[in-house]
Amino acid sequence: MNKIGIVVLAAGNSKRMGQSKQLLPWGNSTLLGNVVKNVLAVDAHKIFVVLGAYSNEIIEKINLSETIVLINENWQQGLGSSIALATVEINKKHPNLNALLFVLADQPFISSLYLNAMIELHNKDKESIIITRKEDYSGVPVLFPRKFFPELMSLSNDEGAKQVINKNKNCVKEVVCEDNTADIDTFEAYEALHEIFKSGN
Repeated sequence: MNKIGIVVLAAGNSKRMGQSKQLLPWGNSTLLGNVVKNVLAVDAHKIFVVLGAYSNEIIEKINLSETIVLINENWQQGLGSSIALATVEINKKHPNLNALLFVLADQPFISSLYLNAMIELHNKDKESIIITRKEDYSGVPVLFPRKFFPELMSLSNDEGAKQVINKNKNCVKEVVCEDNTADIDTFEAYEALHEIFKSGN
């Protein structure tokens, strides 16, 4: 059976926000709590959450008991370092996982339905990198089969996994996303997206 791990990337210090965006209220939860709830509904084998800045506060306030928490001590180095840390750890301790699906903690509208569609494509096409496409957006969530783990393990900068995707363009497949792919970088963006969320509920 094809076993997938989902990695929620939540280690950043939200420097443009001035506070922990992971803990901002979202519905009856928090931004990160909402994303974790969505991924727990996905047809995956294991769920990992990478924390860094504010990790003690987050662990105290969000129930992560159904996930495996990884702490990135070098979170200041950016997203790439979280991807590398998670992949090294998973490669070592979970050799039965065939692919990793990376999800951002600040894309609150990405649904479990959409993530399952990505996994479905992977089950049909096990060798491809699967990225998200929406109009002029392409990127995360992104799924990497195991053969790309060595490249992911060597990442360190804030570019995330873009360089691995760009280097392997001939292996990339896209899934068109109906969900809102917006992420939250500023408090204004949070307020605007939270209003959209509240009006839809």
